[in-house]
Amino acid sequence: MKCRKFVYLAILLLFCCSSCEKVISVRLDSSSPHIVIEGEITAAKGPYVVSVSESKNFEEDNTFPGRDDALVSIKDLTSGVSETLKSAGSGKYQTATLQGTGGHSYQLTVVLSGKTYTATSAMPQKIIRLDMLYAAAFSIDDEEIFMVPVFSDPPGKGNYYRLRQWLNGTLIRGSYVRNDEASDGRVFDGQLYYSTDAADGNPLIKNGDVMTVELQCVDKGVYDYFRTLGTTIAQDASTPSNPLTNISGGAIGVFNACRSSKLTVTARF
Repeated sequence: MKCRKFVYLAILLLFCCSSCEKVISVRLDSSSPHIVIEGEITAAKGPYVVSVSESKNFEEDNTFPGRDDALVSIKDLTSGVSETLKSAGSGKYQTATLQGTGGHSYQLTVVLSGKTYTATSAMPQKIIRLDMLYAAAFSIDDEEIFMVPVFSDPPGKGNYYRLRQWLNGTLIRGSYVRNDEASDGRVFDGQLYYSTDAADGNPLIKNGDVMTVELQCVDKGVYDYFRTLGTTIAQDASTPSNPLTNISGGAIGVFNACRSSKLTVTARF
């Protein structure tokens, strides 16, 4: 099992370095608690949700207590429309009328305990859709099956992507990000590898399972956050480090205005 895991890590490292992809896992500095803000807005119909919580030390469990005493608002900087979000409990805040629009920029503002945190994210104008999704065997171990999403990067550099995957409705831990700096205008058809060791809790793909992949078109700030969120793979740092957040004021997390598309198929192999 240790040998297999070493092989996976080696393949992931080579794959990430060659294609500008990173496998994401959460790692935070051991320090005093931080405010954690996570929000997402898309061009699909809302409501959109922003979560506000408080971190724990790196050695503690990964459950963050929600904060229900924040004032949260989102402003469409392009149209000037602004909305104050309503608390839904457990640190969740949601919109009622705001509608995301491609090509618009959005500002998130969170006021909490006398401090103000802000973040700005630009939603890409164009949406890139997945052309195909299928399951394929791992080149080194044909008993291991992984998802292969296929999409075409449009000509012109400056596109940033985030991919997430589900199996039978269960989210696979970790996500992928990539840019088109070295692959402008090319077709992406790489396998979405992940650890299948039982200790990591990710399910194995079996024939007949339902596979879903989400492709998000994001801005550079969001890309940089997810690119640096995990340092386990394809990073030289030997100790945990906080990711590059687009939120000012001392909070960690990300505000993501993105174009999102999903594709769901049945695994056949």
